[in-house]
Amino acid sequence: MRVEGTRFFVGEAPFAFVGANVHLLHGPEARTHTEATLAAVAADGMTVARVWALGEAPVDAPSWQREHFAFRAGPEGWIDGAYRHLDQVLVTARRLGLRLILTLSNHWGDYGGIPMYLRWAGQFDQGAYGYGDRFFSDARVRGWFLAHLRRLVTRVNPLTGVRYGEDPTIMAWELQNEMHGTPEAAPARREWVVAMTRALRGLGARQLVVPGVLGYDLALEREEWIALCALPEVAYCDHHVYPETRLQSNTLPRLRRYIDDRTQLAHFVVGKPLVWGEFGFAQRTAVATRALWHAHFLERVFFDGASGALAWIYQPPLPWQGTYRIVVGDRRHQAVRRVLARFARQVARDGVQARNPALGPARGRELLNPTHVALAGWAGVHRGWRRAIDGSWRLPIAVERFGRAYFEEAGAWDGGVLVHAYGRRTGWFEYRFAGVPAVSGRLVLRVRTSSEYPGAAAPPEGWTRAHLELDGQRVGPALEAPADDGLGAWRELTLLEGAALGRLQRGVHRLRFVVDPGPQAHGLALYGREAPLNREPIEGGSGPIELRLRPLPRPHLGRPNRGGPEQLFGLPRRLLRRRRAPGRKFVFGPRDAVYAAPAQALRPVRPRSPSCLAPHGELGLRSGARRPRHAPERSVSRRRRGQSRPRLPPSTPSARHAPARDRSWNESEGSRDA
Repeated sequence: MRVEGTRFFVGEAPFAFVGANVHLLHGPEARTHTEATLAAVAADGMTVARVWALGEAPVDAPSWQREHFAFRAGPEGWIDGAYRHLDQVLVTARRLGLRLILTLSNHWGDYGGIPMYLRWAGQFDQGAYGYGDRFFSDARVRGWFLAHLRRLVTRVNPLTGVRYGEDPTIMAWELQNEMHGTPEAAPARREWVVAMTRALRGLGARQLVVPGVLGYDLALEREEWIALCALPEVAYCDHHVYPETRLQSNTLPRLRRYIDDRTQLAHFVVGKPLVWGEFGFAQRTAVATRALWHAHFLERVFFDGASGALAWIYQPPLPWQGTYRIVVGDRRHQAVRRVLARFARQVARDGVQARNPALGPARGRELLNPTHVALAGWAGVHRGWRRAIDGSWRLPIAVERFGRAYFEEAGAWDGGVLVHAYGRRTGWFEYRFAGVPAVSGRLVLRVRTSSEYPGAAAPPEGWTRAHLELDGQRVGPALEAPADDGLGAWRELTLLEGAALGRLQRGVHRLRFVVDPGPQAHGLALYGREAPLNREPIEGGSGPIELRLRPLPRPHLGRPNRGGPEQLFGLPRRLLRRRRAPGRKFVFGPRDAVYAAPAQALRPVRPRSPSCLAPHGELGLRSGARRPRHAPERSVSRRRRGQSRPRLPPSTPSARHAPARDRSWNESEGSRDA
């Protein structure tokens, strides 16, 4: 097989295909049903199957793992049984008229993958930022992977006598399943692909070679995908997609734009064929609906002129259940298989001709599928302002209940340690809340936040600078979210205060967290309650976003010949109760101590408790005393009923305006006044 322009050719005939990923090499059940699984693929008219020719285990792997799952246990622990089974797979595929794409390593930890290679090298800090990038730069790891290539390419199949590197049953060598990594390591990945491709050629491999990338969703990833596919050593462009899990393609119009954008770049920017190495729709909907989505996908793929698509995944009945499985022999999957068979036979018979007029050289790198997409969230309004013990009003806002989000990739996740909403790169979250209480003060935001990187790791400089908007107007200082660690840190910002709060007292308002383009635009994560399955301690505690309305401190409200202050001794109003004495103003006082009377009827008295202080001699204070409901005007307590107090002479200033030495209580003055 060879590539000319944007097409595959076998001899002089163009070649396009519908195929399937197949589960054959891992597990006793899969190996036992190898022939039946491949026979089902061929019976559905497919011509290509993708197989994972990989499996790495620790040096001390148990016997069951060695026997049924691994190709090697440790760097030197080769397991011949896995290679012999692969020999049989090639023989069966050749007999059924199938071509195979052999995948040689895995980015993920399934059956070993990059994590196991790095574990062999003594690198166990899997949560560190850029951990997987070390696979492409570590000299020992590169040597171990080359040993696996050499063992496969130079192997002679004892069942056919054909060397793997020359076997036409092998359509292509795929260097890795879903290769990707940090933006900083993109040059290292490209250099690794070039080096491994040249190594394969040096070992005599005559088949096509492809990196095996995951694909792209972000604008930065899009440029990296173009650069990698454009390498001369790369035979064709490939991409994986599961539309239900992708923000950009969870509706039919978005799915079409998603496919269009990749095809435009592959054909008219890179100039190579495009193969969808994995695609699938989950078995969550009705059987007919799932089959219809497969039909929509394949129809657009070949309308755009792509060269192939591989469904995920044909497998025998297994103890574990996969979300995207297509089980051979299960009647519930027959509808999907009929759709795949129809397109497979149609493509094999008629070939592929690009018919989409929206694609062409004139469009160049134009973005056909927006990288930023609005995500509709919770439709409700956050209500329920509650008064706290410190006198402030508080409104909790669940982070996952955002009204809308607009990021390159966004969503909410309840796994890990804390439930959180996440948005990649640039964009915003919007929350709607009811008007604030009619209280003068300042509005404070308290939120636990961090930047947003894949996983739970970020470089130290990967923090984010965001800002807050209320009803479209920027408020408060900048929000600086620390580098992503999966937990974040608490931040508290004052948004508005004083008269500016008046516009928030009625109606429904919009609060936005906005990340603008710039050097510190690394996405945003907002953390809330503890995740349901969390077992780790949470430093600093968990909780929702919280708006706090803090009343401004009030001055002393006591007046001559009038009632007392609204608040005494630092206690909030909710802990004070309102009392009424005959002929007196309403005043606030602790339940056990404070009453007010006209100033001319009072004189300073010594408090009986350190907590009861007589400010300026204006109030009579007695700890533990309770005033009767109907008391004589000139008395202070039941025990002193009828004992009148001397009035101040008309020419004497009131107690409030008297000199300080006359307002202070001491032993000598107390006895003199008595």
